[in-house]
Amino acid sequence: MKKIKLFAVLGLIIICVSCNNILDIQDKPIATEKSVDFKVLLKDKTGSMMKIYGDDVVSNVEVILKSISLGTKYVVMSDENGVVTLPDVISDIYLVSAIRYMTEDEMEILTGERRDFYKLMNSGLGVVDLSADSKDTAEVYLDNLLLESPLVISEIYACGPPGSGLYFHDKYVEIFNQSDSTIYLDGLIIADVWSNPSIGINFIDDPEYIHTKRVWKFPGNGKDNPIEPQQFVVCAEDAIDHRVNAPNSINLSSVSFEFYKDDAPDIDNPNVPNMIKIHSPSTEVDWLIGGRRGALVIVQMDEDSIKTYDNHFLIPYKNILDGAEYVADLTDYDYKIMNPRIDAGFTGGISFYTGKSMERIPVLRNGKYILKDDDNSSLDFKVIDHPTPEFHYEIGN
Repeated sequence: MKKIKLFAVLGLIIICVSCNNILDIQDKPIATEKSVDFKVLLKDKTGSMMKIYGDDVVSNVEVILKSISLGTKYVVMSDENGVVTLPDVISDIYLVSAIRYMTEDEMEILTGERRDFYKLMNSGLGVVDLSADSKDTAEVYLDNLLLESPLVISEIYACGPPGSGLYFHDKYVEIFNQSDSTIYLDGLIIADVWSNPSIGINFIDDPEYIHTKRVWKFPGNGKDNPIEPQQFVVCAEDAIDHRVNAPNSINLSSVSFEFYKDDAPDIDNPNVPNMIKIHSPSTEVDWLIGGRRGALVIVQMDEDSIKTYDNHFLIPYKNILDGAEYVADLTDYDYKIMNPRIDAGFTGGISFYTGKSMERIPVLRNGKYILKDDDNSSLDFKVIDHPTPEFHYEIGN
């Protein structure tokens, strides 16, 4: 998710819950779900399609619908007229994303240069009331042409291992370089999103900033810490072999970085470079992210430019490269904390101490794997049964 130039995936919540109650021969109620024909006309508001093809309808748009209640997913492409039709979709609340990847030939017409990793998409989170009897065609406008981030959050492991009491020290966040170039991590920032919706503290509607209390950065002076193309890099809470204390955990003793809190009785592996603490609550003894819910971002900015607000800190959306949110209840949009411009959905649905992890879905493009980045973690991530530090469950190292 490129956030030096921000973009956010189209997230439409389609509310279409309807059912019939019928009786069998013994007069026992049985519920059957009605279905609805889903039809969308996709149009471009950036002027790109008009310049290239002389029309504002958008063909070859990948549209994904995912049922909140059932987990059913539909993937379909718009036709040459920019129309998507899905007949007999079961009535439910659906997450919807729409995205069109631009070709190098198209970008050459638009900009005069052959450019890759650009995509056309919608920038908002909306609600469409689609009843089970509706036959209307909705118009969806793709209003952003944006460059994808070469760096994405590829995995978040936060819940703790099974069968080890309340052990939670094996948490980590993983980053992936999906570009064709070496990138240097030096000075990039990892921060979480601070909020507490249960007591009325939530900054999701802030038009400019995420709010955070935990800010860490990668060490280095510019070119000390490269991440190669297709490489995974793990930043661990504690870079040790956690299987010693928790047999069902993982070995993180050889990962790339660890969060070491030098003002607390924290563990320091001298063989693993330490992330640099910029801001962290003094009451915490380690890098702590939520076991069941939370949100993380990768940021490119000078730490001296981070603003202070009350008892926490502000990071502009424009400096965010990528972000991902996870929650305990995948239907609980009332407690979402990440602005939809960064992440329109959330992954998760994981219980404490189950050893499960959240990993981004791989996509084969132009003969190589990249990780799905449609700015909607509900559609971009998959829950896996066991964490995979510095490799991917499907594509390996």
